[in-house]
Amino acid sequence: MRKHFILLTTLLLALLIATTAFAQGGDKRVALVIQFPDRTYTEIVSVPADATTADVLKAAQIPVGIADLSWGQALCNIDGVGNPVDDCFADPNHFWAYFHLNAAGNAWDVSQVGIGGYTPADRAVEGFAWSGFDANYNPTTYPPVKTFDEIESELNPPPAEIPEPTTILLLGGGLAGLAGYVRRRRKMAA
Repeated sequence: MRKHFILLTTLLLALLIATTAFAQGGDKRVALVIQFPDRTYTEIVSVPADATTADVLKAAQIPVGIADLSWGQALCNIDGVGNPVDDCFADPNHFWAYFHLNAAGNAWDVSQVGIGGYTPADRAVEGFAWSGFDANYNPTTYPPVKTFDEIESELNPPPAEIPEPTTILLLGGGLAGLAGYVRRRRKMAA
């Protein structure tokens, strides 16, 4: 009986450790908020710690078209919206505006560098909008402001609570005790 309890406890602890290790994933996670003319798309992407925003976009589930130009990388299209990679600036009135969510998490800052020249931090939120521009070449369309936590909760509703290890041990001990009781009752009845 004691051997079964020890075996069950060991298996439960191994399962708990394996689940925790599996859930940890990449070196950093970066959120994307993409404003299309007709919808908003959000995603959290896991990438290596030194990944640029271009790397984040390439690792995302949504298709992107990025041109490698002599001065750096240019974002031409996202999910088919925008320009072809071989003519990234075909539409003279629109472009993919690029933003960083500010430190307070309440407004967008227009990026001063391109997607290949910026390395977002862990839990950063990067924004994009298919936009026109004003007389000073500032974007006229912004994505909705969403924090990393808001995006994470939208994409991953909170899971059912996982019992702490002590609860698992108590449950295992109770099941082992119940099994022993049933076994003894059967022996007595026979």
